[in-house]
Amino acid sequence: MTGGYSGDSNRRRERDLHGKIAGYYRLSMEDDDIKEESNSITNQRLLIRRYILDHPELSHYEYCEFYDDGFSGTTMNRPGMQTMLEKIKKNEIQCVIVKDLSRFSRDYIELGDYMEQIFPFMGVRFISIAERYDSQEKMGKTADMEIGFQSLLADFYCKDISEKVRSSITVKKNQGKYATGNTPFGYRKDENDREELLIVQEEAKVVRHIFELSMAGQNLTRICRTLNDEKIPTPLEYKNQRKKQNRKELQQEHKYWQPGTVRTILTNESYHGSMVFHKSVQAQVGGNRTLLRLREEWGVLENHHPAIVSKEVFDKVQEKFSRKKAAVKEPVLYALKGKSYCGYCGRRLRVMKLAGGRLCYYCPNQSLSSHNKCLCGGVRNERLEKIVLEELQMQIGRLADTAGVSREAAERQRVAIRKIGKEIMAAEAGIAELTKRKASLLEAYHRAAYTREQYMESCRRLERQISEKRIWLKKRKEQLDSYRDLLNADMGDDENLRQYAGFESLTKEMADAFIEKIIISNERTIDIYWKFNQNHTFDL
Repeated sequence: MTGGYSGDSNRRRERDLHGKIAGYYRLSMEDDDIKEESNSITNQRLLIRRYILDHPELSHYEYCEFYDDGFSGTTMNRPGMQTMLEKIKKNEIQCVIVKDLSRFSRDYIELGDYMEQIFPFMGVRFISIAERYDSQEKMGKTADMEIGFQSLLADFYCKDISEKVRSSITVKKNQGKYATGNTPFGYRKDENDREELLIVQEEAKVVRHIFELSMAGQNLTRICRTLNDEKIPTPLEYKNQRKKQNRKELQQEHKYWQPGTVRTILTNESYHGSMVFHKSVQAQVGGNRTLLRLREEWGVLENHHPAIVSKEVFDKVQEKFSRKKAAVKEPVLYALKGKSYCGYCGRRLRVMKLAGGRLCYYCPNQSLSSHNKCLCGGVRNERLEKIVLEELQMQIGRLADTAGVSREAAERQRVAIRKIGKEIMAAEAGIAELTKRKASLLEAYHRAAYTREQYMESCRRLERQISEKRIWLKKRKEQLDSYRDLLNADMGDDENLRQYAGFESLTKEMADAFIEKIIISNERTIDIYWKFNQNHTFDL
């Protein structure tokens, strides 16, 4: 691993003024010292807090913490980790502390990138307690061989554990044990034997109903419409009744059966009692990408668990799918692709191609229920693009009218930025002088020029002055940041908008640059949410 410190001093100074110390904890099923979550996370928390108490230079900063429970260290795609990295990007975190390197990452290449490239560039101090590693002591140096070797061993260890777990699961499946985390809709695991499947009768009735509708000739969309009209809960809603969850889909006001969900049920061999496994394989040990195996390479155990539908019914339904040929559709390109949403259910709108190549918006959920108020067509893309372009040109016109005012306001902001910058430099110099006086005071105390009481009183007075200046400095720094952000945002919007003055048609580039989303209701009203300024509502 190679690297060094490449962050500039301004970035470091900015973090020192208003940064935080982040403690990061992680617990995953790959650890061989698994304990209860409260014990393991608490132990890491206590260890890091004790470290901060033992290092007074860290006690001045606000402490925040992030953790991931049940996530592998081979990937950085962990909720707690991603939240922490986002705050680091926003200059909110000045130091990261972990119990050991493997808590942060078990991928030695990625770990090396963060230790020697990313964190140094961002001006973030990184501390690993177990390895006694502190990036502040390694400034301008590469990580030593011992640290690199330890992270390499952690990577090998994790991949070895991953391979052993996968092999163990494979053995169990070959023995006929259900060693998969999730269960198909209509089944649950036996509480007395977690490797056996039992039928959930209420859900099984829904599964049989779906197969009956398919046997009666209904297609996927028609089956969804029937289920939604009958107000049958979706598999996710049924699962939530058994296991209280907080999934994003459950927070939506309108929930519908979808064709993809129905197709999955109708093609799942679990429903006639077979267990199918080895359908895919990891592209690499410890990785997330999987490759689909050939059908003849799959493992199939028939009569493995109680069937919900007969094999004859299942096979007849499969014949319907095999007779259908997948339609090859050419992608439809238009400026507002991916920007328009249904005002009733919130789903992203699609377009249908009419005669003459005209495009018309509709909501995919509209055909899934007889009672919804989703957009059912009639909104032409040509009309919508015209409205968006006209509003965009109006914004450009307003900018031309207010250009002089904007320049004057920008100049006032620049004057304020220069003034605050000088004040910050003076305050930093004052803090440095007070810190120097504090060091001189300690030297004088060692020479017996002061009594202990005199020294402590003077030291407290200096600490109070330094603390007050730091608080004032933090507020002024935040004010400076807000001025800079406002100035940059105004200039960015102005420049981006002006470059499209005179355009006679809306382009995908323009839509991506300025439009957050467009909501269209069945009453033909549209709300345009811009990435700048305020939003507007129009009638079509």
